[in-house]
Amino acid sequence: MTPASTGHDTPIRFRPLGRTDFPLLTTWFAAPHVAPWWQEPSDPDGVEARYGPVVDGIDATEAHIVTMGGAPVGLVLRYRIADEEAWRTTLAPSGAPLDAFGIDYLIGDPDRIGRGLGPRMLTALLADSWNRYPDCPACVVGVHQGNRRSWRALERVGFTRIWAGALVSDDPSDAGPQAVYVLERPTS
Repeated sequence: MTPASTGHDTPIRFRPLGRTDFPLLTTWFAAPHVAPWWQEPSDPDGVEARYGPVVDGIDATEAHIVTMGGAPVGLVLRYRIADEEAWRTTLAPSGAPLDAFGIDYLIGDPDRIGRGLGPRMLTALLADSWNRYPDCPACVVGVHQGNRRSWRALERVGFTRIWAGALVSDDPSDAGPQAVYVLERPTS
């Protein structure tokens, strides 16, 4: 991914997730501001099982560590929904475009939450992702309705809530009341 200027003094950059980042993920996934929403295993074996295939290129999901001034501050994932059969099936009742790409994101550094970093990360990730997926007409995101910070960040960058309800999924991160947001590809 290319660096992105976000209009602030410190640019946001992305670097591919590596196994050397797994201890950081275990800390972030267990953090009180992340754990209720990002229900991934936070133990080393669970992180390896989930993200090892991503790092090895076996899983089509792309994962990047978000950095500011060289310091890791978050994690972003992106993927074609068409490549994720279970997620495609889960999203189908929402009416979301299934030929879109999806993203997931978190701010891991608790000192960075509530400071506008979420919309900056999203803006930078989307700018790069429109180029990465030139045939995708939209970006789709599912978010817990209770995760106000997350869905407000989506709304700040132009996403529209198209659906709310309970998604049927085997993924514990999708349990409970969810909202599905869509951002159409910019025309200019």
